Amino acid sequence: MRTGWFLGGLILVACGHATAPTTTSAPPSTPPDAATAVDATPVPAGPPVARTVDVSETLFGTTVADPYRWMETERGELTAWLTAQGAYTRDFLARSPGRAALLARIEALGNATGAPGGAQLAGGRLFYYYAAPGEQVPKLMVRERGADRVLIDPAALGDADHHASLNNVSPSPDGARVAYNIALGGGEISTIRVLDVATGKDLPDAIERVWGEFRASWLPDGKAFMYTQMAAPADGVDPMLGMRVRLHVLGAPVGGDPELLGAAGRFPIAPHEFPVLTITPGTGWVVATAGGPQPEERVAVARLADLDRTGAGKTPWVPVADYADGVVAYGARGDRLYLATFAGASNQKVVSVPFAQPALAKARVEVAEDPQQAIVGWAIARDAIYLHRQVNGLSHLYRLPWKGALGELALPFPGWIDELAADPARDGVTVGEQGWTRPSAYFAYDPATRKVAPIGLAAVTNADYTGIVADEVEATSADGTKVPLSILRRADLVRDGAHPAILYGYGGYGISSTPNFSPTRLAWLERGGVFAVCHVRGGGEKGHQWQVDGTHEHKLNGVHDLEACAQYLATAQLSSTAHTFAQGGSMGGILIGRAITERPELFAAANIQVGMNDPLRVLAAENGADQLSELGDPRTEAGFRAIHAMSPYAHATAQAYPATIFTVGLNDGRVAPWMTGKLAARMQAVTTSGKPVLIRTEADAGHGIGSTRSQAFVERADVWTFFLAMSGDPAFALRGR
Repeated sequence: MRTGWFLGGLILVACGHATAPTTTSAPPSTPPDAATAVDATPVPAGPPVARTVDVSETLFGTTVADPYRWMETERGELTAWLTAQGAYTRDFLARSPGRAALLARIEALGNATGAPGGAQLAGGRLFYYYAAPGEQVPKLMVRERGADRVLIDPAALGDADHHASLNNVSPSPDGARVAYNIALGGGEISTIRVLDVATGKDLPDAIERVWGEFRASWLPDGKAFMYTQMAAPADGVDPMLGMRVRLHVLGAPVGGDPELLGAAGRFPIAPHEFPVLTITPGTGWVVATAGGPQPEERVAVARLADLDRTGAGKTPWVPVADYADGVVAYGARGDRLYLATFAGASNQKVVSVPFAQPALAKARVEVAEDPQQAIVGWAIARDAIYLHRQVNGLSHLYRLPWKGALGELALPFPGWIDELAADPARDGVTVGEQGWTRPSAYFAYDPATRKVAPIGLAAVTNADYTGIVADEVEATSADGTKVPLSILRRADLVRDGAHPAILYGYGGYGISSTPNFSPTRLAWLERGGVFAVCHVRGGGEKGHQWQVDGTHEHKLNGVHDLEACAQYLATAQLSSTAHTFAQGGSMGGILIGRAITERPELFAAANIQVGMNDPLRVLAAENGADQLSELGDPRTEAGFRAIHAMSPYAHATAQAYPATIFTVGLNDGRVAPWMTGKLAARMQAVTTSGKPVLIRTEADAGHGIGSTRSQAFVERADVWTFFLAMSGDPAFALRGR
């Protein structure tokens, strides 16, 4: 399942707006010393006030006031206002004496950590990302004949104003070349370049306007690749609309690349759909998909020999699946197409059809649905299908040989499989695994020895989690539903209700919040803090139905789930409402925003990161039209009523809100920064609690993943400082107030 267009990636973009400030809004790494004159300097009365406009609409009998509508179009003014907000927040947080030590501890843990990720196998080579201790962004590495070397170091590719980061890589089938997506300023709109693996040098080919999550798809001979390109920019047009798949032959002029998949032909792509073409070597077939921000996608196939390379759109595509068929993943081997689907199987099943006659009605069931374990990933190797299932937040790995029965493989430790890497031309699978208290490591299964063994590729860290435990419990939601809740805490923690607790939630697109190891999180846990993840409806933790039960008109189920998890922490005396902090971002902004507008008394503070805060206006935003499958359509009465009910902005009326800090990257092209500006401005204007509502801005960043280590560390220290100051921790009490 591809997740690049989902709002949950917390990814950055470099060119979301024409206007950008020239100075960063990140706070200084070391605040003024306690002995300086900071104590005597008065804090401004409040953050800068946003102007209002008299705008309202009556939609389906409901009047919706929108006093900050101007933020959607006045981008220069919005950026200036957000920048001023960020300056106020920097000054506010710098007055906390505990911030310096907290940041230092986060940096000590984070900078000592090196972590691998993103493994891919091709031509006998292992390609992977690696950020060595102290490095700002991951490099691309290659392992061949037992030796590792650097292929691409983004640190050498930035410019004077912006850092560079890798968004994606795609090795050719023989592993001789790598097409990589590179962007500046933490961006998502990338350039595809091609590197020769043997020499380490770039070829002259460069493809512009590629959304970072769409990697090149090579032809079997490695001399050409297909790519999904965004439309040429135009004023007032959502840049995520109108994507096309083109074919690039190495060395040929890019301007002449023919269109392979677009609006015309036998598999037409709607403006809001994202088209992708892939070829599995050895099959002789091309698979076309069209999708968006939902797990399921449309699928069609055609013979590689029949692929129209002239751009005339004459490829004889044969449709295989529509959205209603619930296909969420596909793979190929020989003459058969393999599909994972939740149609009639909430926990998914795997079926196959012959390429030549791909009728789903006659599909062969390869792996039946397991009522207890949901399929969350798979990989096809020469010897077998390797299947990743999960139950109660833990992964299980299965192997289905092409001739034989499904059997479970023992994992090295109870944890979560992040990656399954397989080469269809070779036997076995490489597995990346981690846990809440176990750093990531890679293992390989060899069918010849029938063993899973480490491959010498693992995270290095100084974060000692031996005194930390992870509890998996359940909270009871308002309607009686049992909601999974993961709780990290010190093993010797005394249940006295006095511990600060971060309660994280997401709940969108069927994406699960899975166990992950964070070295810097130890800085929170070791001082007695609790970190909890509420697996609300809208995610995929309990299969497809769990997602359905938290979307559209059911979105508030997830909000009630989060509220139940907050109440669980208080009842179990792990924390209290005076010490619990809600946190979530992107599509999770709806979850956190509605929780604090519906039950503000449950939280001491909240952090909304690059949030989808005004979903009623999603069609006015970049990356907006393709969100309707997750949200509903506000132009219809049913859609409007569902979205109005879930909208934090629409429900930000006068009441006593918890202290709230918004975080936003000024270059975000995935969730428009005005979504943050509008909700924050309204809350600042109407809150009766007297508690601060702040916006933390980052100029050289956008939605999240492309940030440097330093950016991530400083943001984490700022948010945690805010939480602790707002809960009354004397070590973080603000000076000069």
